[in-house]
Amino acid sequence: MPDPSLDTKELSSISGISMSPSRQNLPHSLHSTMALPKTSYSVISAFCTEENISQCIVYINQEVCSLGLTGVSLESESGGLSAVLVLNLLYEVLQLQRRAQRALHELETQQLKSGSDLEHLQHSTYRLKDQLEHTRRENSGLHEGERQLQLKIKTLQNCLKSEKEEVQKLQSIISSRATQYNHDTKRKERECTKLKERLTQLLMDKRDKKLSIEISNHVGRSDGKRGLWKTGKMEARHEGEMYRALLSDYETRQRSLMMENSELKKVLQHMKEDMITILSPKKPCVKTEPADDSLEQAVSEGEEEAGDRSREGLEQSCEQAREQLTNSIRMQWRKLKSHMERLDSQGTTCGLNGQNKPAIASRDKILGSAVDLK
Repeated sequence: MPDPSLDTKELSSISGISMSPSRQNLPHSLHSTMALPKTSYSVISAFCTEENISQCIVYINQEVCSLGLTGVSLESESGGLSAVLVLNLLYEVLQLQRRAQRALHELETQQLKSGSDLEHLQHSTYRLKDQLEHTRRENSGLHEGERQLQLKIKTLQNCLKSEKEEVQKLQSIISSRATQYNHDTKRKERECTKLKERLTQLLMDKRDKKLSIEISNHVGRSDGKRGLWKTGKMEARHEGEMYRALLSDYETRQRSLMMENSELKKVLQHMKEDMITILSPKKPCVKTEPADDSLEQAVSEGEEEAGDRSREGLEQSCEQAREQLTNSIRMQWRKLKSHMERLDSQGTTCGLNGQNKPAIASRDKILGSAVDLK
């Protein structure tokens, strides 16, 4: 039995079936000859009429067979359609239409779900893209921070290397200064030891001299006082007096050496003035700066030799050294003076003959030879 609860929408959809192309082949006389009541369909709008029943059945059968349904056939006795077949066919068509609507509804629902899923996926994609961009920015920031840290590490390593080099330099300087200090300390200790030995030797010589003296007849003191006993305190006082006497003797020698040095400087200055007076009248344009430098060098060398000999004065006679130095300077100066006088005489004779250039050259050589004077 067909379902009696068929809605009007499904029934109206059945009436909207397209016409068969056989309707277009109907004779044009049908438009003018047939007359239908007002309630019936017009010939143009009707699908099936009494004249084209067979054609409509053929068309319906074709369409139904294409849908997989059984066709409709005419009854042989009355020549009409079977109502049971038509109703069954209509019911099957309605069922097909419902299934089609149900499938369409399911497809629409599935499409909505797919659209919502697609929208959700798009939102997720956008969110993941934002997260990826944020992660990339964070990664670039971390890379930049790491690069800055690497630069700081390199800078600190360079600073550490320079500090280590500075520490090594300071350590080498400290070690060299410590070595020099130890060397100076040992040298001072050796000098102190030598001085102590010298003082001890002097004291021993003095004591030996005192012990070697024998007094046969003791003469009393002029003031009538008695001499003091020889105790440790008295010996210490005598040693102090002896040290003071030695120091005063050394100071006296130093003053005498300083006086000798000043005298030698005066002699050298006098020699310098004499040389200037000898050379200036003959050739005023001669440069005296090399001679001055040579004389100053001679003065400095004379001072150094005088200082060395003053240090050696503890072991040899200062008078002999002073006499030797003075005699050597005087002899050299006399030789130079006589040689300059000869050159002046030769220069005058050459000037009369018109030959001044060799004399001037020889005089320049003499100025250079003044450097070797001591």
